[in-house]
Amino acid sequence: MTPRTPAASHRRPTRASRAGGRALAVALVALAVVAVAAGACGGSSPTPSPTVTVTVAASSLSSPSPSSSASTSTNAATAQLVVAVASGPKANGISVISGTGKVLQLVAPSGGPIHDLAWAPDGQRLAFLRAVSDSDSTSSLFVYNVPRKLLYQVGAGVAPATIDSFAWLGSTQLVESYFPAGATTYHANGTLYLRDIAKSTGQAVKDSGGHLVKGVGVSSSTDGVHLAYVTYGAKSGSMIAESLRVYDADNLSVAKVATGQAPTDFDGDEFSYPRISRGGTLIYTTQTGSDPGFRCTVYGVDGTKHLTLNDLIWPAPASWTAHGPRLAFGGGSGSSTPDSLRVWSPGAGKPTAIVTVKLPITSLAWSPKASQIAYAVAKSNGLQSALWVIDATGANNHLLLANGSWPAWAVAPVKFP
Repeated sequence: MTPRTPAASHRRPTRASRAGGRALAVALVALAVVAVAAGACGGSSPTPSPTVTVTVAASSLSSPSPSSSASTSTNAATAQLVVAVASGPKANGISVISGTGKVLQLVAPSGGPIHDLAWAPDGQRLAFLRAVSDSDSTSSLFVYNVPRKLLYQVGAGVAPATIDSFAWLGSTQLVESYFPAGATTYHANGTLYLRDIAKSTGQAVKDSGGHLVKGVGVSSSTDGVHLAYVTYGAKSGSMIAESLRVYDADNLSVAKVATGQAPTDFDGDEFSYPRISRGGTLIYTTQTGSDPGFRCTVYGVDGTKHLTLNDLIWPAPASWTAHGPRLAFGGGSGSSTPDSLRVWSPGAGKPTAIVTVKLPITSLAWSPKASQIAYAVAKSNGLQSALWVIDATGANNHLLLANGSWPAWAVAPVKFP
C-alpha cells in the first residue's frame, strides 16, 4: 500500500469521542461501500432548508485569488472559498457558507451529532463522521459531493461497524480506522484501511513484513506518505501501554515516536488526537486525564519535543496550516482561567494567544491561505457551540454562526441557492 496522492485532514478530539467515531481504517472483511446517490439510500437528496443563524458580513471571509486547480462542476457552480460546518442546535446537519454569507444545506438535520468534517483536496467531496446519538459516540463515516449526493457510507446501519477516525490521502482516497460490529473500541486498536471511493476498491494498510497496521486517531501529511496514529499495547495492572507512531508509505515502515501509558479505569490518554503537520515532520498531540493536568506536546517524527505546555485545561484539537507550518489550538492555562486560541510556529518559543474566550474551544481550522481561523466555542449548556472567525493576527473577531462547529475550509465548486 503506497498512499502518495495529495491529502487534507482535520478530525476529532479526546479518546471518549474516538472510542465511538472518527475514521482511518476498515477491516478487509466487513466493509460496505454505498456508491449511490442519497435517493438510493432511503430517500431523496436533502432539500435546502437553512436552519442556522448567519451573522457574517459580506466581507467577513477573505476570498482567495482564482486558482487554475479549482475546477467548476457541470452545474456551472463557481469555485470559491467556503466553510462547511456541523450546524443546527443538535449539530446534526451540515451547512456550507460562502464569503458573502450565502448558505447551502449540504446535509439535512437528522440523527446523531456530526463531527470531524474534512474536504477532499480538490474541494469536490466532503467527509464527516456522525455519532449514533448524544450519549453514544459510535460513529459512521459519510462522504458527500457538493451537489449533495451521498457517495460513500460505512458504519452502523450499512456495514455494522465503528469508524474511529479518517484522513484524506487524495481527491478520492482516504484511510480509515475501522472496528467491526461488536468489537471493543475503548483503549483498543482499529484496522487501518485504504479506500478509493471512485473505484470502489480498498486494501488493508500493511508494513514491510506484511503485518496489518493497527491504531486509532489517524492523520496524514499532505502527500499521503506519512500517517500519524496511536497504538495500544499490553495491560499492566491499571495501566495500558500506548505509543505514538508514524507509518511511512515509501518504505512501508512503522516508527515509534514516543511511548507512554494510559489508565484503564477512566478516560485518559498519553497521546490523544494526534495531528501530523502537512509536511509530515511534526505531530501535535494532547495528554488527557480525569480533570486538570491536561497538556499538549509537539513532537518531531524523530521523537524530539518541540513544544510542551503543562496544565493545559481542555485542550482543543489542533490545525496545521497548509504551508509553513503554523499551528493553531485552544486551551486554558488553569482551572480558573479562560480558554484562549493560540498560534505557534516552530522555533518561535511559546505560542501567542490571539483571542481569549470564557468557555472551551471545541474545534478549529485554518483557512487555505492561513489568513483566518474558524473556531467553535462551547455554550454554557455544554451541548452546543458557536462558530467564530478571526484573522490570524487576532483582528476582526466575529460570530459566524449561532450554532456551528467542526469548521472545514475549501475552495470548492458550490452552487448556492
